[in-house]
Amino acid sequence: MLRMDLEFRTIEPKILYFGTPVALISSLNEDASTNLAPMSSFWALGWTIMLGILDETKTAENVARHPECVVNLPSPDLWSKVEKLAPLTGKNPVPAIKTRQFRFEGDKFGAADLTPLPSELVRPVRVRECPVQMEARVRKLHRLSGGKLDELGGGLAAEVEVVRVHVASGFVLGEDHIDPAKWSPLIYNFRHYFRLAERELGKTFRAER
Repeated sequence: MLRMDLEFRTIEPKILYFGTPVALISSLNEDASTNLAPMSSFWALGWTIMLGILDETKTAENVARHPECVVNLPSPDLWSKVEKLAPLTGKNPVPAIKTRQFRFEGDKFGAADLTPLPSELVRPVRVRECPVQMEARVRKLHRLSGGKLDELGGGLAAEVEVVRVHVASGFVLGEDHIDPAKWSPLIYNFRHYFRLAERELGKTFRAER
């Protein structure tokens, strides 16, 4: 129902994360080790995922050189491990635009106390602790620029095709369904971590279960 009593203000927020899931992106370093980086700019359509990546990151460098990655989805209880990764970069030396807030770390898995798990179809490894792991191949990189994005150094949208999905068995319903009553993504809401509310509001007419 449309509320006619709403009043509005014109603002300029620094970010536009109105509650988005968090992912940990695994990508391949030059020495065949795996870089791990948190991300909250991505969306999916079918088995295609668009990843929003800032230019001055190891992830951007890695996927341009080796077009494979793993999109790992952490559960809410992993938020503190995700946050351990947040101020780390796999780029050495640290880019000038990041020196004030970031530091180099070559072993992201060790720094966040996470466990590498071999992938089946791609070279970057998965994160064992994440209940959902999607192996993917990068199909195209789209240059993004302009406005406030330029203030962050520019970026790109990586179009990736998921080639294999791994889900913790406790979240699987039947053969190929994920139980929405059990699975909850870690939500990034204006630089704060949240979980979904426990109470379901309803379901779409296309829901199969």
